Amino acid sequence: MKVGTWLAALGVVFAGLGCGGSDGVNGAQGGQGLQGPQGAAGPQGVAGPQGVAGPQGPIGPVGPSWQVGTGLELKDDVLSLRYGDEATAPVPSSDPRLTDARQPLPGSTNYIQNGVLAQDASFSLSGTGTTRGRMTTRSDLLVDAATAIATPTSLLKLQNTTSDGVSWTAFPLFTVDSAGGLLVRGEQGQGKLPMTGKGARLMWAPHKGAFRAGNADTQWDESGVGLFSWAGGTLSTASGRASFAMGESCIASGETSTCLGKSSSANGASSVALGLSNSSSGLGAFSGGLLNVAFGQGAVALGSGVTANADYSIALGQAASTNGYTGSFIWGDQSTVAVINNTAKNQFMVRAAGGIRLRVTADASAGCDLAPGGGDFTCTSDRNQKEGFRNVDGEQLLAKVSELPISTWRYKQEQSDVRHLGPMAQDFRAAFGLGADDTSIGMLDIGGVNLAAIKALEVRTRELREKTAEVDTLKAELAELKRGLSRLEAAVHAQAARP
Repeated sequence: MKVGTWLAALGVVFAGLGCGGSDGVNGAQGGQGLQGPQGAAGPQGVAGPQGVAGPQGPIGPVGPSWQVGTGLELKDDVLSLRYGDEATAPVPSSDPRLTDARQPLPGSTNYIQNGVLAQDASFSLSGTGTTRGRMTTRSDLLVDAATAIATPTSLLKLQNTTSDGVSWTAFPLFTVDSAGGLLVRGEQGQGKLPMTGKGARLMWAPHKGAFRAGNADTQWDESGVGLFSWAGGTLSTASGRASFAMGESCIASGETSTCLGKSSSANGASSVALGLSNSSSGLGAFSGGLLNVAFGQGAVALGSGVTANADYSIALGQAASTNGYTGSFIWGDQSTVAVINNTAKNQFMVRAAGGIRLRVTADASAGCDLAPGGGDFTCTSDRNQKEGFRNVDGEQLLAKVSELPISTWRYKQEQSDVRHLGPMAQDFRAAFGLGADDTSIGMLDIGGVNLAAIKALEVRTRELREKTAEVDTLKAELAELKRGLSRLEAAVHAQAARP
């Protein structure tokens, strides 16, 4: 290889040829001139003195000029590496400094070497960098940023570029921004659960859009993880689509179902189970409390030990059951552990050994009560709760009562053998102007009319008794007059009969 090629390959700077440039150094001295022709051979004698040197030959052309790069040397037209200890000097492959890279910096006892063994050292970098292999730390990893949060920027980003089942280009899998925002992404149907089997975990499964936090045995394996579901606590299962389970051994297997508590289950679609050992089966069923069962569409069971086991039935309180009757309602108090049951469809039943109080004012000052152990309602009639008092003319009221149509009848929804006796609300309203409308009769109103009529009749009766007494007196007086007249007549006749 020519010297020029060596110089170009090794970073030598070519300065240019001598011709046309500045004068180069003198060329090497020319060779000795030709010796003159040898004389005729004579007798050999003593060697004569050396002959005079011939004339100097012409000066040769100026050779090329070269600039030798750092770490190289040119000697006798030979370019070679110049080994040494200088900072820019190359070293041979056998130089120990290639394996013992450098001495520690002043003030430090350690330095980083190439290799695979862990080293006790520190480093600080500025700018950007790329690693094509794994980077491992056995301590903390700190991102110490000073970045605005008004327009957050990413501080930590994990991304993936792949065509394995998807087409991702720098797809952001995990991002933490300068405002504390956290984003974890994925694609539905792509991937699998990060962990299965027994153990505690915080797990996001993007292929199902599902989240888990807590502890599980096999509850959080593929079969127990519903699409878009959420489960937390310990041993809880959310296997229904968009279901939610939180607590201990809580199961939400229905689509969009919710289970909160312990040992409860929400099996119906959109059903809810809250508390301890409750069960909700049926569309929209709801149970809450302790040991309750809501079985049926729209069934509700709240309390302790109550069962709503028919569509649209409601059981509340304690030890009560709708007994399979659709649309029924039952309330059970805590007076006994015996279960109270509905006896018909669409029935409203209440067990309240402490009585029932119904109030129709905000301050609970007016209403009706059903006393404990009793069978009749007592309603508010306190003078202090009334106003607008008017006296009643008993005779006029009796006249209206006498004209009020009274008949027997039954309600249209009742059985044919049921009969009632009384006036029509329209006639009652027209006659007395009482009540809130002309389609109902208040018990207080009809009771008041009856009492007023009785009172008027009592006045009539008293007046009748008084007149009767007067008549009796007159009768007695008349009888006495008759007796006196009879005696007088007898005396007259006797006087007339004497001679």
